[in-house]
Amino acid sequence: MALRDQPYLPLFIQDIMTDEKLNECSPETHGIYIKGIMCLMHKSDEYGKILLKQKYKQTESTGLNFGYQLTKHLPYSPEQIQNAIDELIRERVCFYNGDYLCQKRMIHDNLISEARSNAAKKGGGNPNFVKTKLQTNTENEYEVVNEVAIEVKNEITKRFLPPTIDQVIEYCNERQNNVDPVKWVDFYSSKGWMIGKNKMKDWKAAVRTWEKNKIESNGTGNQKQQFGNISNSGVSDAYKQSILNRLHNTGS
Repeated sequence: MALRDQPYLPLFIQDIMTDEKLNECSPETHGIYIKGIMCLMHKSDEYGKILLKQKYKQTESTGLNFGYQLTKHLPYSPEQIQNAIDELIRERVCFYNGDYLCQKRMIHDNLISEARSNAAKKGGGNPNFVKTKLQTNTENEYEVVNEVAIEVKNEITKRFLPPTIDQVIEYCNERQNNVDPVKWVDFYSSKGWMIGKNKMKDWKAAVRTWEKNKIESNGTGNQKQQFGNISNSGVSDAYKQSILNRLHNTGS
């Protein structure tokens, strides 16, 4: 039986409790993710994925568009769902693949389930055949699991994953440029990580483009001064100050 046809969601409690990426998310995001998004991914035609339908592509924000679509199925507003999805993407709990919102572990588990199901079919549906096969030839099963893991890993590495604010700060510090990390993340997050009509492929290249444009238009400004003049950045003053302190401590 396919995972999506199971009346329950395979949920590994220890994985949820110790997932460092998920633990970085807010309590509200936890609730929307576990109670809502994972359940919808479980019942989706493509297990572990949710397809953004064309009629919901109403804004430049992919997260908000998903919010408009999922609010019909979940007891949350489009804005609440958008905030949760944006955070899940930033913390790399989920990722976008074209018009799909995806969860790596669920996709991985489904591929393994399908591989085992195909192995059972080769035994004519005889459970004893499968049991004996797994007991006497476990190396083959490990090979199947490893092949699936490699397939998923290769698929993931081909996709763009939005950077976290810490990654952008670290890269800007490394380059000693005058790019405002928070404004940069806010800008591309609101655009659904699109550059024009194309999905962003290399976020570091996008940072360098901003760096070049700022130098051409404003000269080589001071990063701390530019960063200290943040307004409407979408993050708290306390968080801004913590980033400023980090910039100061690195000597940038």
